[in-house]
Amino acid sequence: MSRVHWLSRRSAVTGGLCGITFVCTALGASPAFAVDPYLYVGGPGCSDAGPGTQAQPFCTIKKAATVVAAGQTVVVADGTYPESVTVAGSGTADNPITLRPATGATVTVTGGTNGFVVSGKSYVTISGFNITDTTSYGISVKKSNHIVISGNTVSDAGTPVSGGLAAGIYLKDTSASTVSDNFTHHNSDHGIYLASGTNTTTVSGNESSWNANRYRRNANGINVIGPNNTVIGNVAHDNEDSGLQFYTGADNSFATLNVSYNNGDHGIDNLNVTGGRLIGNTIYHNCTSGINVEGTSGNYVVANNIAVDNAVYPAYNGISCNRRAGNIGIFDSAPATTVVDSNLVYLSKPGAMYVFGSSFTSLAAMRSATGQEQHGLQAEPLFRNPSGGDLRLAAGSPAIDSADSGVSGEQPVDIVGTPRRDDPAVPNTGIGPRPYDDRGAYEH
Repeated sequence: MSRVHWLSRRSAVTGGLCGITFVCTALGASPAFAVDPYLYVGGPGCSDAGPGTQAQPFCTIKKAATVVAAGQTVVVADGTYPESVTVAGSGTADNPITLRPATGATVTVTGGTNGFVVSGKSYVTISGFNITDTTSYGISVKKSNHIVISGNTVSDAGTPVSGGLAAGIYLKDTSASTVSDNFTHHNSDHGIYLASGTNTTTVSGNESSWNANRYRRNANGINVIGPNNTVIGNVAHDNEDSGLQFYTGADNSFATLNVSYNNGDHGIDNLNVTGGRLIGNTIYHNCTSGINVEGTSGNYVVANNIAVDNAVYPAYNGISCNRRAGNIGIFDSAPATTVVDSNLVYLSKPGAMYVFGSSFTSLAAMRSATGQEQHGLQAEPLFRNPSGGDLRLAAGSPAIDSADSGVSGEQPVDIVGTPRRDDPAVPNTGIGPRPYDDRGAYEH
């Protein structure tokens, strides 16, 4: 998927889903203040010894970040800032702290240990920055709550050697936060990492691509090991390991409306996780299984997804792929407690269509042996341009008007905010309160 396509998509997600699925923050909105609600950084006449007014701005973002108070916004002028920025204060629900570029400005934060650090804080928003070439995490958030990380581009964090790895955006022991509409790419570890203790956090509308350790297969587009988090409406492609990964500790996680393709392991990987929902994702051409549920994982619902041509090619960047893992693979203890239904699957060459305890080369064989996928379809989905990363549905796709709108987690809009709508040219074969929802992340 081209960056141009992503930018248009990102805008649509933000506009279409705010107020429906996400809690959205109006950047730059501030209450009436006895002092100036804005602090300014950069431009002629700047001085870190000054007041940080528009007439005499601070020279560095880190200076503003040490003095910003609840309800204030730090506005940064166009330029490159070779520094690490640590936010020293907290906002409140009514008076958050916001750091952002000036309107129309391009602000790059580079060369420090981190771009931004938030530790032990609440109600802080970091939005719109280009963060690159940090020796550790591009953005690091620890022991915090109600943090918003939005609209940033984070790249080249860490070094791809043992001991030097770093994720683009890293949250640990953090709750009730939002990571939205960021572009994380070419980092030496995961693009976005919800580490242990991070919970009740939403990761939405991000693109995460080309993240890699390089010396081993381990970097994911989005990696989650904290519980009770939501991953919705993201695009993850060409990452060294999986597009999305839910690992030990990520219990009761929810992934919906995500697009994951051309990754070096799974489209969505779930290992040793209890209680997951994978609803309405589009998963294409990943090295091993498209959707993978294994280890001690259980109590999963896997529904309304499209999984196509996963585990059918021999290698990814010289690393062998597991061609027996299946488009959808439910392994180990998971089959006893997992429900798989209303998915659309397809392989353009022979391979494992499903693994559900045992391996099956067709949906019909899997259904007959397990009783699962009573509303499943095996058919070519008719993507518009899969080789170019355009996985929207073309007219006549069997995914159109055929999903289960009653399954827990089914969304009233698609990945770009398009409401569910009936295609008059297609018979409604879906089930649930709306018989015309489409399978996968895109509504035709």
